[in-house]
Amino acid sequence: MLNGRPALIVEEEFLIALDLQRMLESLGVGETLFARNAEEARRLTAQRADIAIAIVELRIDQPENHALAGELRARAVPMVAMTSDTRLFTRNLEDAPVLRKPIPEEALASAVRTALAGSR
Repeated sequence: MLNGRPALIVEEEFLIALDLQRMLESLGVGETLFARNAEEARRLTAQRADIAIAIVELRIDQPENHALAGELRARAVPMVAMTSDTRLFTRNLEDAPVLRKPIPEEALASAVRTALAGSR
């Protein structure tokens, strides 16, 4: 599905990020870029036009991650949002899939398929 292309994972918790990477590997991801926050993600992706998918943690208390999500969408990077915050308001995510943590593997695979289909 991802055909060896790179993915960006923006997640504060490294163990969760590693689990997501494992799931993405079964979908054919190549390189995985890890960022704990929006600032790190911007540095990692500044010169990258080849990001196949971005998985971004969103919480109500992370306005920078919300801004990053908008920036990625403006760059036409397919995106999946994930959250454990039940108060999250997703109006600005347009048609991006939003997953609630913990994320089952099949739910992530389905969300990635949806995000990739929406970017065509």
